[in-house]
Amino acid sequence: MLKVVIVDDEQHCIDRLTMLLEKAKDRNIKLSGTATSVDEGLKCIEKYNPDLVFLDVEIGGKTGFDLLRSITSPTFKVIFTTAHDRYAIQAIKFCALDYLLKPIDEDDFNQAISKVDAIDNVPDISMQITELLKGIETKPKKIGLPTLNGIVFVAVSDIIRCQADGNYTEFYLNNKQKLVVSKTLKEFEGFLTPYNFFRVHNSNLVNLEFVKSYNKGKGGFLILEDNSTVEVSSRRKDELLKKLSLI
Repeated sequence: MLKVVIVDDEQHCIDRLTMLLEKAKDRNIKLSGTATSVDEGLKCIEKYNPDLVFLDVEIGGKTGFDLLRSITSPTFKVIFTTAHDRYAIQAIKFCALDYLLKPIDEDDFNQAISKVDAIDNVPDISMQITELLKGIETKPKKIGLPTLNGIVFVAVSDIIRCQADGNYTEFYLNNKQKLVVSKTLKEFEGFLTPYNFFRVHNSNLVNLEFVKSYNKGKGGFLILEDNSTVEVSSRRKDELLKKLSLI
């Protein structure tokens, strides 16, 4: 049984989630309690020891992040709920935590619950949330990658390239390791671009720090430090060359 707590200062949002949880009761989910403030939320979490918390970002004059900072060793998964996508969404995604934009869509809700079910063997939720809170305050140095075996934390600087494979993304690391992640390449592009990553082709997002050479052609291709060869789209060629300071 998945025990759930909702922390949100808007009753209609609590009611919406309550209704959606009721419709999903066949997934073996139980709503244990609700709270409308950070202080109430802390008490509710302590009382019910939930497996999953739906946590509003803005709660009165405080935030859901304030609540997380007040818990020494969290043992629950988190799905953020917010009417604004300006609150550390990149950090949330980086740490493989999900979020729902208000008003909450039923399909989005069901997808989020499915992700919670899929990531059943989280090795250390406390570490996951710690990385999230670090990411809010500073530019995250690590990214949490949800693999079939759980979440693997990888230094962004160790990623050579990311390659699309349908609804999955393959991460190639500088230690010759390959990780298959259950998210699309598009979901990572916005997060990794500030780290000098560039989408050279529909299928490849490359860390430009690992470019060894560029070979000319219609679009040309890159040779990376691991000796892999990556095709460059002709329509992205000029922008890539500017980034590489070649023109």
